[in-house]
Amino acid sequence: MTNTTTPSTLVIIPARGGSKGIPRKNVLPLLGKPLIVWTIEAARQAQLVTRVVVSTDDEEIAEVARGAGAEVLMRPAELAEDNTATEPVLVHVLDTLRETEGYQPDIVVLAQCTSPLRGAEVMDAGIGRLLETGCDCVLTVAPVMHWHLRGEIGPEGEWRAEYAFLERGFSQQHARKFSENGALYVLRREVLEIFGNRLGGDVRALVMDWAHSVDIDRAEDLELAELLMKALGQ
Repeated sequence: MTNTTTPSTLVIIPARGGSKGIPRKNVLPLLGKPLIVWTIEAARQAQLVTRVVVSTDDEEIAEVARGAGAEVLMRPAELAEDNTATEPVLVHVLDTLRETEGYQPDIVVLAQCTSPLRGAEVMDAGIGRLLETGCDCVLTVAPVMHWHLRGEIGPEGEWRAEYAFLERGFSQQHARKFSENGALYVLRREVLEIFGNRLGGDVRALVMDWAHSVDIDRAEDLELAELLMKALGQ
């Protein structure tokens, strides 16, 4: 899978208009910029990125994206429903660019605009890891801050633990755990064709710290992101 020429790397930023958790989330202001603009700017500043395309069904999002320097590809309504998976959106972008331009990138980067603290350096690091290792995919992860003393709460408030109370031990006795943070997925184009998924084959991880891993899902996440960006000088 070694490429002797400079690979073509396409960043795809999905951004539909019908977000439910936070209405109009993708264009809400964050430190004076619409949320989506932070991801567009990171992608455009990354040294290893060739092209940036926003996939949307929404004219306001499209206008904001174009104003920030991204290309825009409008997607059909059936690819912008609440239960629409991300992979068909990626395939739609790739199929459209291939059919209209004959363009096929070597590498696809999925960058969700709900991760505004993920900057250009993370994008370059993820792409660089794929190129250096020859792997098929790279995803960003964040450390789990507390080891898993997990369980469920029953209808009467009872605690149904997934661990033995008398064998809980100490945190340092447990292997360090990580979770997907959704900030970045870097994959060879063929991965989507073979697996129908953003991950498949030889998958490697790129660790991000918890602060830069903030994902905008609730209103308070926007407030937290703003505080962190100010503290981190972004």
